[in-house]
Amino acid sequence: MIKYFNIFLLIGFIALGLAADDDNLNIYICYTNDIHGGITEQEADFLNPNFPPMLGGGASAANIIFEYRKRARENGDIFLLLDAGDIFQGTPVGTKTAGKAVVDYMNQVGYDAVTAGNHDFDLGKEVFVSLTKQANFPILSANLVDKSTDSIFSYIKPYIIKEVAGLKIGIFGITTEATEQMSFPQNIEGLNFTSELPAAQQTVDALRRQGVDLVIGLVHMGLPYNAEEGYKELLEADRQNVVKETYLNAMEMAHYVKGIDILFGGHIHKGYDEPWADPKNHTLVFQNYGNGGNLGMVKIEIDRASKSIAGYTLPGKDSGLMLLTEDEYWPNQEIYTSIKEVQNEVEKGYDEVIGISEYALTRGQGESPMNNLICDAMIDASGADFSFTNFGGVRSDLKAGPITPRDVFKVLPFGNALVVFHLKGDFLKDLIEGKIAGNRSGLAIGGGQIIYDRARDDGDKIEIFNIAGEPIQKDKIYRVATTDYLAEGNSGLSQLAEIPETEIDQTGILLRDAVTQYIQKMSPLKIKIDGRWQKQ
Repeated sequence: MIKYFNIFLLIGFIALGLAADDDNLNIYICYTNDIHGGITEQEADFLNPNFPPMLGGGASAANIIFEYRKRARENGDIFLLLDAGDIFQGTPVGTKTAGKAVVDYMNQVGYDAVTAGNHDFDLGKEVFVSLTKQANFPILSANLVDKSTDSIFSYIKPYIIKEVAGLKIGIFGITTEATEQMSFPQNIEGLNFTSELPAAQQTVDALRRQGVDLVIGLVHMGLPYNAEEGYKELLEADRQNVVKETYLNAMEMAHYVKGIDILFGGHIHKGYDEPWADPKNHTLVFQNYGNGGNLGMVKIEIDRASKSIAGYTLPGKDSGLMLLTEDEYWPNQEIYTSIKEVQNEVEKGYDEVIGISEYALTRGQGESPMNNLICDAMIDASGADFSFTNFGGVRSDLKAGPITPRDVFKVLPFGNALVVFHLKGDFLKDLIEGKIAGNRSGLAIGGGQIIYDRARDDGDKIEIFNIAGEPIQKDKIYRVATTDYLAEGNSGLSQLAEIPETEIDQTGILLRDAVTQYIQKMSPLKIKIDGRWQKQ
């Protein structure tokens, strides 16, 4: 049931000190990252798998945004709404509307700036361009270059400058350089994602030369999962006089680039209750969780005389991240209705039961029930002898019980298709050896069994490799199913990109459809660990 704005938020506004301050100018910043189309209501299974509370998504965030913006204006303060990329790919509303529904929402709530994320190119450059045209806000990236002109891609901006309440604020964007390795070549054709460090430093320097008082970065790269360990590694790099210029994370960006006051990260879907502050440059780094379940919030206090940061306040006692439960943050009726109309149109049939699982289907970096389901479905749909896929493409678990198309979409949101290679046994074995070299965790597999010893030398870790119950033969040709994403050489499988087209079958079958059909065919599912992937 949709309710109106609640008293809890009003109390929160008072606690944040929305009253005017003669000494300080306040900047209220709401921030998101990795929304991935998550603007609809969603169940918070991670809080209570049996009776999950409802998260209000974009409609709950809207009420907070509208109220903060209104009150900041009334008090002569500043309000900003920012996002660090990956806005639409991942839900039916986001993907089936090619991002249009998400940008419509972002226009409605009034985003000030968004940076380009790697998944914003998943449906191709033309879709990305159409979204930049639709957006009433700038899309930023200072390292996204048009190869034909060697200049910033004409549909975006490297930065913007906002002059509000006597303060000059520069906001720039950076997209992870790894986008080139994480995207289909045809989706980013003609684009170059240059090294992050020089692009960021040049942009910050340009902003400072124009006299900005405050520099804010929106970077589609994340803080390390363990900030303490990440910083230890950074200090060790400093000790060895090593400065990393490419494939940076947000911590490295804050540490190496001089002149950034505030950084908002993303890409890794891990939120931080409090900002990480770089001890050298004093850059504050904020980051939210992904998929639209949270809204980040901070009040930055600016000393009016020096126009520098005097401090910050978070909305909660211990956190700047607000979990958007509807009981606490009631949805805005107008935004809710707008989103629901699109959702009802694109998600017809998405809640029909297609099968039942007797056990929970969980993911894992190794063998797991969900990995086994997907790889077995690949073989069933393609008739291949063996199958494999990467762990990163499996995005959700499923609990025991009924399964719907919506559930399958959460697991496999990216729309990858099945490809079948004709590979010799020795090529396939070398391919798998490469994925377990060093500390790499391997692949999800189907149709065979692999047992390997981590202590053995790289290239010779596999002790047992069976396909259909028989030891793999080095000269035998096997039909091997994988995804078109991996077939392009992604995820460290560059050897696949060199295979001639004559040895490849493009099935045209979506992996999501193959899994759906397999669930329908094999229900009730009784999938468990069967020992197909073992580490000694």
